[in-house]
Amino acid sequence: MSDFVSKFRRAVQRHGFIGMLAVSAENITRLATMLRPSVRAENREREQRAAAYDERFGIDTAGTIHQTKLNINNPNQLHAVSYGGSDPKPFRDAIGTLSIDYRRFVFIDFGSGKGRAILLAAEFPFKRIVGVEFSEELHRIAQDNIRRFPINTSKCKDVESVCMDVVDYPLPVDGLVCYFCNPFDATIMAQVLSNIRKSLLRNSREIFIVYYNPKEGHLVDQDDYFIRVETCGNVHIWRTTLECY
Repeated sequence: MSDFVSKFRRAVQRHGFIGMLAVSAENITRLATMLRPSVRAENREREQRAAAYDERFGIDTAGTIHQTKLNINNPNQLHAVSYGGSDPKPFRDAIGTLSIDYRRFVFIDFGSGKGRAILLAAEFPFKRIVGVEFSEELHRIAQDNIRRFPINTSKCKDVESVCMDVVDYPLPVDGLVCYFCNPFDATIMAQVLSNIRKSLLRNSREIFIVYYNPKEGHLVDQDDYFIRVETCGNVHIWRTTLECY
């Protein structure tokens, strides 16, 4: 329900009263799902894993922060979704399924928040790891987390958080693992996918999209440049089609 307010506003702006009713119905359905005992137990386990991860490394990546609570001077805030860090277990499972030489790939987290995903990614020997976050507040927390994180536990030593809008981020020419933890709505996701396509046309190479809680995953499914190769629970994985590299 964390992105309900922004979805409600957009629905009312676009479709008036009917849009309001549609979002309300969707929210009621989601609330009913969240109240199931199995879902509540799963949420507790996820929160416990997040708390244990922070306690183990002395960092701050847990919690949920609604985008309206952040001081962001950017019109794309309307399209953002509340911050919530990636669950360590499905993240590790998903990244571990990639049949790649990690040393040849740059990992990019689009909408990286406090930086949990980029720190989890450092457990794999990526060439470089970048978190892209447009909230200065979350970016500063991520930088502090990177400084605190014990370097001897990292297989990748080149980890950074960049404070900028994801639609403006220039993609490296290396092989890429593009990671998304439901950070924004379809408007921004479509722009990022367009940037990836343009980058592929300039430099053909292998690119993976790893999408946790893939609310806008249909956009990738519909993209001729990508084919879905794996579904790990609530994480979907696509790679560039063979024609792209």
